[in-house]
Amino acid sequence: MRISKNKLALAMLNAGIGSIKELAAVSGVSINTLSRSNNGGAVKLPTLARIAKALSVDPAEIMEME
Repeated sequence: MRISKNKLALAMLNAGIGSIKELAAVSGVSINTLSRSNNGGAVKLPTLARIAKALSVDPAEIMEME
């Protein structure tokens, strides 16, 4: 699964999270994993779920639609 860079940025803005570092701290997902996903890398479902939960969004809202 891939996370949309634009959708992630919007969700972070709406959640008041200003950086990947801050998102890592809130979600418990490593900065390396977040950076990799931001650069087009795939993430596993549990990782996507943790990021979405930290942003208070449904995982489908930040997924890239193929």
